[in-house]
Amino acid sequence: MRNPQLVYQQQSVKNASPLQLVVKMYDLVLQATYREDDKRVREILSTLITGLNFDYEPAGQLFSLYKYCQGLSRKGQYEEIREVLEPLRDAWQEVAGQNKAKIG
Repeated sequence: MRNPQLVYQQQSVKNASPLQLVVKMYDLVLQATYREDDKRVREILSTLITGLNFDYEPAGQLFSLYKYCQGLSRKGQYEEIREVLEPLRDAWQEVAGQNKAKIG
Protein backbone atom coordinates (compact mmCIF):
# COMPACT_ATOMS: atom_id res chain seq x y z
CA MET A 1 0.00 0.00 0.00
CA ARG A 2 1.29 3.46 -0.90
CA ASN A 3 1.98 6.00 1.81
CA PRO A 4 -0.90 8.54 1.61
CA GLN A 5 1.31 11.38 2.81
CA LEU A 6 3.86 10.65 0.08
CA VAL A 7 1.11 10.52 -2.56
CA TYR A 8 -0.24 13.87 -1.32
CA GLN A 9 3.23 15.46 -1.41
CA GLN A 10 3.88 14.16 -4.93
CA GLN A 11 0.54 15.51 -6.16
CA SER A 12 1.13 18.90 -4.56
CA VAL A 13 4.45 19.18 -6.39
CA LYS A 14 2.98 18.02 -9.70
CA ASN A 15 0.14 20.53 -9.45
CA ALA A 16 2.26 23.46 -8.23
CA SER A 17 3.09 26.47 -10.35
CA PRO A 18 6.75 27.42 -10.80
CA LEU A 19 6.28 30.16 -8.19
CA GLN A 20 4.78 27.70 -5.73
CA LEU A 21 7.72 25.36 -6.31
CA VAL A 22 10.13 28.15 -5.38
CA VAL A 23 8.17 28.71 -2.16
CA LYS A 24 8.36 24.96 -1.44
CA MET A 25 12.14 25.07 -1.92
CA TYR A 26 12.39 27.94 0.56
CA ASP A 27 10.24 25.99 3.02
CA LEU A 28 12.56 23.00 2.67
CA VAL A 29 15.74 25.01 3.18
CA LEU A 30 14.26 26.78 6.21
CA GLN A 31 13.20 23.44 7.71
CA ALA A 32 16.74 22.16 7.17
CA THR A 33 18.14 25.17 9.07
CA TYR A 34 15.98 24.31 12.07
CA ARG A 35 17.36 20.76 11.95
CA GLU A 36 20.86 22.25 11.49
CA ASP A 37 21.35 19.95 8.51
CA ASP A 38 24.30 21.61 6.75
CA LYS A 39 24.37 19.16 3.87
CA ARG A 40 20.66 19.55 3.10
CA VAL A 41 20.79 23.36 3.40
CA ARG A 42 23.63 23.59 0.90
CA GLU A 43 22.00 21.02 -1.39
CA ILE A 44 18.73 22.98 -1.57
CA LEU A 45 20.56 26.27 -2.05
CA SER A 46 22.48 24.66 -4.91
CA THR A 47 19.18 23.65 -6.47
CA LEU A 48 17.90 27.22 -6.14
CA ILE A 49 21.11 28.49 -7.76
CA THR A 50 20.73 26.03 -10.64
CA GLY A 51 17.19 27.27 -11.23
CA LEU A 52 18.18 30.92 -11.58
CA ASN A 53 17.54 32.56 -14.94
CA PHE A 54 20.27 35.14 -15.43
CA ASP A 55 18.27 36.79 -18.22
CA TYR A 56 16.47 38.64 -15.42
CA GLU A 57 18.05 41.23 -13.17
CA PRO A 58 17.40 39.77 -9.69
CA ALA A 59 19.15 36.49 -10.54
CA GLY A 60 22.60 37.91 -9.82
CA GLN A 61 21.51 39.23 -6.44
CA LEU A 62 19.80 35.96 -5.54
CA PHE A 63 22.93 34.06 -6.62
CA SER A 64 25.03 36.16 -4.21
CA LEU A 65 22.55 35.66 -1.36
CA TYR A 66 22.36 31.90 -1.89
CA LYS A 67 26.18 31.62 -1.99
CA TYR A 68 26.39 33.74 1.16
CA CYS A 69 23.88 31.44 2.88
CA GLN A 70 25.89 28.39 1.82
CA GLY A 71 28.89 29.93 3.55
CA LEU A 72 26.82 30.62 6.66
CA SER A 73 25.68 27.00 6.65
CA ARG A 74 29.27 25.78 6.65
CA LYS A 75 29.82 27.94 9.75
CA GLY A 76 26.67 26.64 11.44
CA GLN A 77 25.00 30.07 11.42
CA TYR A 78 21.48 28.81 10.76
CA GLU A 79 19.64 31.65 12.49
CA GLU A 80 21.30 34.18 10.19
CA ILE A 81 20.31 32.08 7.16
CA ARG A 82 16.71 32.25 8.34
CA GLU A 83 17.00 36.03 8.78
CA VAL A 84 18.07 36.28 5.14
CA LEU A 85 15.73 33.74 3.57
CA GLU A 86 12.46 34.12 5.52
CA PRO A 87 11.64 37.58 4.08
CA LEU A 88 12.45 36.28 0.60
CA ARG A 89 10.23 33.26 1.14
CA ASP A 90 7.39 35.54 2.25
CA ALA A 91 7.85 37.74 -0.83
CA TRP A 92 7.75 34.70 -3.15
CA GLN A 93 4.64 33.46 -1.32
CA GLU A 94 2.94 36.82 -1.81
CA VAL A 95 3.75 36.86 -5.52
CA ALA A 96 2.57 33.26 -5.91
CA GLY A 97 -0.69 34.15 -4.17
CA GLN A 98 -1.24 37.20 -6.38
CA ASN A 99 -0.49 35.15 -9.48
CA LYS A 100 -2.92 32.42 -8.39
CA ALA A 101 -5.64 35.03 -7.79
CA LYS A 102 -5.18 36.41 -11.31
CA ILE A 103 -5.37 32.95 -12.88
CA GLY A 104 -8.20 31.50 -10.84
